[in-house]
Amino acid sequence: MSVDRRSRRRALSGLASVGLVSVVGCLGDTERLTIGVGPPDSRSYHAGHALAVAVDRYSDHLSLRVESDAPPSQRLYAVSTGDLAGAGVDNTTLYRASERRGVFALDAIEELPYQGFAYGRREHYWLAVENGPIPASTAEFDDRVVYPGQPSEPSRLVTEQLLRDADLWETVEIDNQPRETLPEALSEHAIDCLVAVQHSNRALSSGSQALDAADNRFTVVPAGSSFQTAIDNAPNALAYDIEPDSWEHVELAEAVEGWAVPMQWLWSPTVEPNVVAELTRIASEHSETLREVDALALDGEPDTLAESVIDTVPIHEGTAEVFDTLDGLDSDWTVGDAAD
Repeated sequence: MSVDRRSRRRALSGLASVGLVSVVGCLGDTERLTIGVGPPDSRSYHAGHALAVAVDRYSDHLSLRVESDAPPSQRLYAVSTGDLAGAGVDNTTLYRASERRGVFALDAIEELPYQGFAYGRREHYWLAVENGPIPASTAEFDDRVVYPGQPSEPSRLVTEQLLRDADLWETVEIDNQPRETLPEALSEHAIDCLVAVQHSNRALSSGSQALDAADNRFTVVPAGSSFQTAIDNAPNALAYDIEPDSWEHVELAEAVEGWAVPMQWLWSPTVEPNVVAELTRIASEHSETLREVDALALDGEPDTLAESVIDTVPIHEGTAEVFDTLDGLDSDWTVGDAAD
């Protein structure tokens, strides 16, 4: 079965109607790049606009144009086919593309975009609903109704991956309802355990905000040894001690074992190394400007920007050059070929 890439590109709002001649072009002495982000209020949307503002302030010859409103898989295809110079994508989507899973099993990307630097991370942890015995860890999820997230959403994809790798998927009853109906299901005591989601240790996702606003009582659940091992072995996830934040009506423990999925900028191999190097330096040196536009922007520390690197996927030479000059970073990158 094949997928019509021309139809998929039309789904990238604005690309067809604007009629771009090139995603990397020159406007006078300014080199203009078009990058893909998600819909308004998505993390990539805010991060993309923040990076564009920082580039406008601190670069004499670069300009970023932001195209919005396509899911991460389509943005990844658009970079690989040359419709975008770069895109904001979560590491689960990148990992699935590298392993040819899901949609990428039907239409594989032969040459993946190169990795850049992180702009955020999506953090997850388990909660148990206080309507019965509280599990001591995921090892006690047996025969419980578990909500790992709405099907096809990034948080669901990584959580299902980890449950399967921990051999827990077949031992629980999975609830697949849309997240919009979750508060009502909780009020009816139809779910026992679920995943909470927040961003960069500072803000709840909209779905978790809805849980907070409802009349529910939760307890955090530690990962447990098998689930923790699955996190440690996952190329797309990082083990994190997460501080539950922004809960206004629910009291939770100060810290919980969780897992985070980095979100990063990916770049076409055709983008020159010096261009990506400059973008990486801007993100590192001007995080305060990024936060003026994007309140959840990362701190710009080298290890934070580099935490998104998946070892088995090539990193752009421009980013690798900057990372290699920064203290405390592992320089054993798989570096992609330089642009022609």
